[in-house]
Amino acid sequence: MLLCVDLDGVLYRGSDPIPGVGALLTERVAAGDRVAYITNNSFLRQAEYRARIESCGGPFATASLLTAVGLTAARFREAGVRRVLVYGAPGLVDELRAAGLDARATADILSEEALAAWGAEGVCVGLHRSATERELLLAATALRAGARFITPNRDASYPDPGELTPGTGAAVAALEVASGVQAEVVGKPAPDLISTAARDANMALDRVVMIGDSLETDIAAAGAAGVRSILMLTGVTSADDAERAAALGGSARPTRIARDAEELARILAELRAS
Repeated sequence: MLLCVDLDGVLYRGSDPIPGVGALLTERVAAGDRVAYITNNSFLRQAEYRARIESCGGPFATASLLTAVGLTAARFREAGVRRVLVYGAPGLVDELRAAGLDARATADILSEEALAAWGAEGVCVGLHRSATERELLLAATALRAGARFITPNRDASYPDPGELTPGTGAAVAALEVASGVQAEVVGKPAPDLISTAARDANMALDRVVMIGDSLETDIAAAGAAGVRSILMLTGVTSADDAERAAALGGSARPTRIARDAEELARILAELRAS
């Protein structure tokens, strides 16, 4: 099987490992499964992903990593957009630059005049906990001037240890209201990341399992891609949410629900046997 594994809320929560999941993924790879990490995260760099995954005991060298930021960069390039204003964290700026774009943070633009002189062709939003009103103004100004609005996700929350904090979606919504421009969102719940992982692994969709902690993104993306899904209760979804999800029909309903790594291991063994 190909296991498409969300990161935040499944393998780790903030910088804290979720007990047993990394070791389980390593065991599944040894047993013949493949792993693709699929994330909407908008502020980590490639090296930081690797450090977090390996610190949790998860396989990295034998796995693939597909990020919504990478897909966002590809969409900008396909649209002929090179100069991208980033209303987000430094990691998002660095990843877009690594993908060949001329990305600049709103915090580094000194004035609206400087923004006009540079000529932003696109705007990208990421999780941005230190954003200022001036940065929001600059991003809205660029959009009202015609810049293309593409963003990795509109996740409502982010699972930090001990709490759920507002996610990228809060910043996206604020900028949409401020500019009057709707964002094109490329990450989950769109199916593209899962479909790309299956294609890269040359794996039929009936051999793909999405493992995630969010009904709105992970499970919805699995339904859109036509693959099975396991909802983890280690991140943004509560037990009450899971009960409601179990009553849903069609693609909105997860195939199985796991409370922890031990239950996930049993489910994966059953799915592989079937």
